[in-house]
Formats: sequence, C-alpha cells, structure tokens
Amino acid sequence: MKATLTQENFARALNYVSKTISTNPSIPVLSNVLIETIDNQLKLSTTDLELGISTLVGADVKSNGKTTVNARTLSEFVNSLSAGTLTIEFRDKVLVIKNKLSSAEFNVVDAEEFPPLPQVSATPAFKVKALPFATSLDKVIFAAAHDDSRPVLTGVLFEAKSKKLTIVGVDGFRLSKKVMDIERASTTEFNHIVPARALSELARITHDLGEDDEVLEGYLLKDKNQMIFKVQDVEISTRLIEGEFPEYQQILPKESKHSFKVDKEMLSRSLKVVSIFARSAVGNKAVFEILADKGKLKLSAQVADVGENESSLEILDVKGADLKTGYNIKFLMDMLNAIDGEDVYFEANGVTAPGVFKDAEDKDFLHIVMPMRLD
Repeated sequence: MKATLTQENFARALNYVSKTISTNPSIPVLSNVLIETIDNQLKLSTTDLELGISTLVGADVKSNGKTTVNARTLSEFVNSLSAGTLTIEFRDKVLVIKNKLSSAEFNVVDAEEFPPLPQVSATPAFKVKALPFATSLDKVIFAAAHDDSRPVLTGVLFEAKSKKLTIVGVDGFRLSKKVMDIERASTTEFNHIVPARALSELARITHDLGEDDEVLEGYLLKDKNQMIFKVQDVEISTRLIEGEFPEYQQILPKESKHSFKVDKEMLSRSLKVVSIFARSAVGNKAVFEILADKGKLKLSAQVADVGENESSLEILDVKGADLKTGYNIKFLMDMLNAIDGEDVYFEANGVTAPGVFKDAEDKDFLHIVMPMRLD
C-alpha cells in the first residue's frame, strides 16, 4: 500500500474515527485503526464492538493494501504535522508516514485480525436533512441517562410512523422529545433504542461536515440488531439497545392549570444568578415560584451555612393561580440550551406535576422536568 494525500484531510478523518478507541480494549487490535485502499481513496475504520466509525479520504493511490496501526498515536502524529502533502506507505511490516520535514514508522497488526464492520443494506430505513437532524439530536441526547443502571435510559427512542420520526430521551428526572419530517420508502412503523453515545458522535461529525443540503441516511440491520447512519463519506454503525423503553406518552401531561410565556434571555440570566447558590444545594435545587397577580417568576436558592439569593423576572400570558415548586437548576439550564426561539412557554398541572417547557418557535419540541420537594 502506498498513497499520497493532504495532511488536513487525513487529520480530519482520524479525528472522526478515533472517538471509538478505548484505553483498555478487550481485544488489542481494537486500539488500532484499519487503513485500506478503495479505488482512489483511503478508508479508515475503528470499532469497540458496540460503536464503529468509518470514513473515506481522497488520495492518490500508488498501490493497494490494508493494515492496522495504533489509532491514538497515529492521530497525534498526523495532527502535529504542518499542512500539505504527506505520503503513507506500508512496507517491511511497518507503516511509514512522512512529509518534507518529518517521518514516522508505526508497528502494525494484521488487518485480518480487525473485526468487520456491518455494511449498509440496499434501501435506507429513512432519509433526512443532515444538519437539522443533528440539531434535533442535540435537543434530545442530553436528557438520556449517563449511568448504566438502566441501560434502556442510556439510549434515545427512535419511533417512526408514516413520514414522521419522533426521538425521545429520558433519564427518570427529565424528558426531551422532538418530532421531525423524514423520507421513507416503507410505511412499516419501527421502534428502536439507539445509544446516546453513538448519536453524540453522529451529531458532532454531521455539524463538522456542515453541508446545508446534505442528506443523512439511516439503515436498519434487524438480523444483527444494529443501525447504520451514513452522511457524506462517513458511516457510523451502532448496536441497538434491547429492552422496553418507558411509556413516555404517559408522562406527557394532558392538561395544565398554570402557564406563562417568558423571554428566554431574561430567564437565562436569572438562572445564572440563582445557580451560584443552587449548585451547592442538594440536588442543585432552586425554588420556582409563579406570582400570577404580579406577572412575575421568582427564582431562589438557599444553602445552609452559605446564604441565599433570588432573582425575579417578568412573565406574560399568565394563566392560573400562584405556584411554588422546585427544580434542578442544571436541568433548567440544559433545557434552555436546547431552545432556539426567543420565548419559552411553561405549563404545569400543579406543585407535584411535571413542568413542561416548550419552544415558542418549534411546535415539534418539548421538554419535561420533574419537580423537587421543597421541604
């Protein structure tokens, strides 16, 4: 194998695929990146057996071949090189990479030891505009659980009906839901749980590619319980999570006794003020009090042996009586980061009922935060 390519393209591709590399893999070759020639391109692939990433890099291929080398070391070396053309060559059981000023030899592991990544099927399960899809993932992923005590909660529900895809993240304390339009050749409904980790990488790479008119394709490999996402020359494959996702529809409130509209920027500033004390409180708890007659929302936090603070702001379209409850301040700040519009709608059915937050400019998104006891 011998090829020339630009340092910039090689470094970017390595940065994409290196995210699946673990420090202590179960199989040594999983620390490596598979490099192979395909037509006039290099294909780079990595996997940890749960998540796999592959991408193509344009190159001037002089001779074909394939091998694997340590992914982290290779990535660090290539990223340290100056921009310009470099040569990659597999010879005498080492991989040699060099430009005009620097060179390195990497020990290799035979490519046959590298586990094969799943391949896309003929027809995608759905197609969607890539950048809006990545933005939608950002609105949901953060609500998924981070610990493995309940594996299904570490994933995001993908629920396809007709030409709509609903994605939902839940961690037991909050819920994020986004609905989007998709293209589908089949009318068969599907319901799968996709690991949030894989979707985070997918969103990151898609944002980096940054093509407004790019289409992302999703493929289902039901016999292997896997899903593959393809955008441009990048493919991300992931094993789906088995189990029953919570009946999220039961969590969604059917009515509300309290509601208001608030300016997002004003709410963000107030939350930052109150978070100074709330982040030291048990559960990051902040008091959330609606003063209906005054058209005010009062946020406050109190910490024993430290002190207390409060912030109030104007709210509009207030409906219902006064309400005093508590929320995790971090959850509220995370929620605001997922809202793009200038105004936020709040709804609740009582002190112990979930708080519903909506984007005034996106009817297909909502976020729910469970309240905290004040005593």
